[in-house]
Amino acid sequence: MFKKQYLAIASALILTTTLIPTSSQAATGTKNLQAKYNNIKVIYNGAAVPTTIEPFIVNGTTYIPLRMMADVFSKDVAWDGTKYTITVKDKANSQHANELAARDAQIRSLQNTIDSLNKEISDLKNDKKNNNNNDDDDIQDALNDLEDDLNSDYDDYKDLKWEISLSGDEDDVDVEIEIDLDKYQDEFDDLDDDGDVEALVEDIIKDIWDDKDFEDADITGEVIDSDNDDTIYEFEGDASDEDINFDV
Repeated sequence: MFKKQYLAIASALILTTTLIPTSSQAATGTKNLQAKYNNIKVIYNGAAVPTTIEPFIVNGTTYIPLRMMADVFSKDVAWDGTKYTITVKDKANSQHANELAARDAQIRSLQNTIDSLNKEISDLKNDKKNNNNNDDDDIQDALNDLEDDLNSDYDDYKDLKWEISLSGDEDDVDVEIEIDLDKYQDEFDDLDDDGDVEALVEDIIKDIWDDKDFEDADITGEVIDSDNDDTIYEFEGDASDEDINFDV
């Protein structure tokens, strides 16, 4: 009775050297087998593999319980009694799974760090942009104030009507000095002969350099006839040596 029960279990759960026949070799039916027991042991890496079912020999072939060897090689074995199918799968490697989980956690941590750094970079760029805009606004305000001061000081220079316009930034300032020669041609010629026009330009440039916001600004400019928009003089001032040049 014991051998019959054992043979029935072994036929479903054992691993053989031929394992499972291919579909072309598959067959069904019942066979009487003569099993030989000889206290067969399975040694894995120097240690005996325990089993509740003893391996046996049939016709010179040694049969070993499949579940026993599945445990040795870290396999999961499932028996489907309705389909007479044995399914063998790799067991989940707990160490490998733990390593993957640790790496996933590390990746999430690094991604959070990257996101935080990207946000910090974005905030710094916005702050810089806002500061630049504020600086630009401050320079423009300073330029407007300086323009008002120059017009207040020189708009009636030598009893002629002058209009001064400034543009640029703390590094470069462009100056336009306008006079209507349709009204003041003779007076302008007299000033020009006496060098007073150049003196006016020099005073304006020096006043610009006296302003702390524009003390290092290079200056270019023109004296313009506002009647026909003709350039009378071109001039430039080099802040590095405070050299002023005219081009008539």
